[in-house]
Amino acid sequence: MRRSRIFRKAVASIITVTFCFLSAIVAPAHATLIDTADILTAQENDMARQKVAQFLNRQDVAQHLQALGVDREEARARVATMTADEINLLVNKIDQLPAGGDVVSLLIGAAVIAFVVLVVTDIMGLTDVFTFIKKR
Repeated sequence: MRRSRIFRKAVASIITVTFCFLSAIVAPAHATLIDTADILTAQENDMARQKVAQFLNRQDVAQHLQALGVDREEARARVATMTADEINLLVNKIDQLPAGGDVVSLLIGAAVIAFVVLVVTDIMGLTDVFTFIKKR
């Protein structure tokens, strides 16, 4: 019985020393409040990075990068190392780019729409613009 008591004291001492040693090594956790603006800024930065990544995934952008001699993976690696300000500047440039049209196609589209409207109004008898349209 005496041996059992000595064994228990030894085990308890070892465990106590171990816990004291581990609690000295582990740093305590510090909790602070996070501002809503910080969370929104982080989310905006993540969304901006995703927008640039989607832009780099487009086939026409990849072809243009290859024409310039830049590998797509290299471009992604460069984007990953950009700061938040650089990413936001790049996203603003992407937003200002034309969406695939030009002024000539816009003018042609407007002319076709105007022609169709005038033909329809001529058929209905509201206007008399075109002589090749027979009236009722």
